Amino acid sequence: MAFGSFTVYVLTHWAACWARPWPRPSRLLNLLWLAFLPVYLAGFLALSHNYSSLAVDLRTANGVINLLNGLLIEVLLLIGYIAFFFLLERGLSLRVTIEISRAPQGRMKLAEIMRVYSYDYILEKRLGQMLTMDYWRKDGEDFISTAKGRRFAAANKLVWKLLRIGKE
Repeated sequence: MAFGSFTVYVLTHWAACWARPWPRPSRLLNLLWLAFLPVYLAGFLALSHNYSSLAVDLRTANGVINLLNGLLIEVLLLIGYIAFFFLLERGLSLRVTIEISRAPQGRMKLAEIMRVYSYDYILEKRLGQMLTMDYWRKDGEDFISTAKGRRFAAANKLVWKLLRIGKE
């Protein structure tokens, strides 16, 4: 049931992305997933009541564990899908790889790549996204970390320490 529900979620997300561009794709991903939790629960209950081989009694520990296992699978699928989506949506390396593959004879010089993706464009786009997501605010020429930004930085600094990545 978790895989079926999640497949419908992914197809709905793709349809929503095709219908119009979303300024905050992470919000769309999360809202759609929250909307599909009741779909999973309804499907789980319907299947468990209508098919004897799938029957689950939620009044027992096994029934609750079965339901929670499905929810865990949903969460893990969501995490994997979000990583995949943002790799495609924001990954500069992948975008440049696509540009090179589209170029005549599959070749581009650094200057040609920089015409498509200038450093200023990339930096401005990313800074704009951080401002829009309220991690920073701008005061004249200065960027100032917001409370949300400080929490985000602290959480990532902890992960960096645990995984020994990034700058200390």
